[in-house]
Amino acid sequence: MIQKLFVDTRSSILFLSRLPVSYSAQPNLPDFSYSARCFAVAGLVIAIPAALILWITFNTGLPAPVVAILAVATMIIVTGALHEDGLADTVDGFWGGHSKQHKLEIMRDSSIGTYGTLGLILTILLRVVLYTHLIENLGSGGDAAAIVLIASASLSRAAILQPWARLPPARSDSDDVEDESSSDGRKQVSSLSARYGMPTSNTMIWGTLLALPAVFLLIWTCGSFSTLSGLVGLQLGVLIMIRLSKVHIEGHSGDTLGATQQLSELGLLLGLVWTM
Repeated sequence: MIQKLFVDTRSSILFLSRLPVSYSAQPNLPDFSYSARCFAVAGLVIAIPAALILWITFNTGLPAPVVAILAVATMIIVTGALHEDGLADTVDGFWGGHSKQHKLEIMRDSSIGTYGTLGLILTILLRVVLYTHLIENLGSGGDAAAIVLIASASLSRAAILQPWARLPPARSDSDDVEDESSSDGRKQVSSLSARYGMPTSNTMIWGTLLALPAVFLLIWTCGSFSTLSGLVGLQLGVLIMIRLSKVHIEGHSGDTLGATQQLSELGLLLGLVWTM
């Protein structure tokens, strides 16, 4: 059991980040119909470098906005901008296309448009401002803000499971996964669910249980009321993304799952900051 959790966590880390792990104990592609349960655990690990940067730079006396920018930049580097790319493609497709197929075509294109650029600027700026507020108000030598960063990374990646399990694939022949591209810049891979599977109900239960440590970390650093407010904000972000995905493409894609991580993290941070 422990060994399977370790393998699933390693697969999730490799899928969600650029950290140097491998599938050495699992030669085939991971089956995320089950192993996606460890997304929350992977989020904890993925956020450690950014949390360390936050703590170190804060304790060297740098201003809180600079610390927040460096922490957010570190997360982007560690993840290879996976979720930011999904957000940009989703915004481009949803608001740049005039039909489901046109929207999916835009989302397949690796280039970024005006809508996607504006979406990235606004969401990254908002994350920096929110983390700046947390750094300035939580105190504890940067420890508390670093813990919040780790917890938010964990919970927002666990949130990906909801639209993945609740919505059908928007397309069956290709999806927006960033590891292969054709010569014309279009992403050419099998659909995310066809390639890795869809989370089952059992996976959702496990995913929720494995996300509890992040919830306890938030309660420890921010208190019960702030944590509840943050979780409500996170869930609102997920529900908004599910609704938009239904309306625009009638399902999920790799890009919309990345956008879900971004919106759920912003919702969580907004909920925390709102109570401070």
